[in-house]
Amino acid sequence: MSDIVLGGVTLPGDLQWTDEFTAWKVGQNIKTSLTGARIVQEAALQAGRPITLDTTRAGTAYVAPLRLDVLRALQALEEVPGATYTLVMPAHNSGTRSFNVAFNREGGQAITATPIRFAAPALDSDFFAVSIRLMTV
Repeated sequence: MSDIVLGGVTLPGDLQWTDEFTAWKVGQNIKTSLTGARIVQEAALQAGRPITLDTTRAGTAYVAPLRLDVLRALQALEEVPGATYTLVMPAHNSGTRSFNVAFNREGGQAITATPIRFAAPALDSDFFAVSIRLMTV
């Protein structure tokens, strides 16, 4: 499997895109008027597709954990306000797919990480289960 590359940081290619098949292309806003009638507005979204990349578990084994040094490189990207990056991912059958993305901070943290085996101090070779929240721009 090919690697995933986000803004020059190489990630394991088997991170799971958990919301890949979630509908996102139509935005909807529902309000109630002063008379009590429902007002529904819908429009095609030009951007904002969610891309959440997660480490997964298969029994006691972790699939696509990140080393601490890679996690720190991701955090450095996330700390730049307003920055956008190119995300290159493997395609389903062959080749790659490319997206222009930004970190999605709406509703929580853009990157969450949990050590697979806690040790203090953490070393660059330690592994973390991660969730990386992005959106297309």
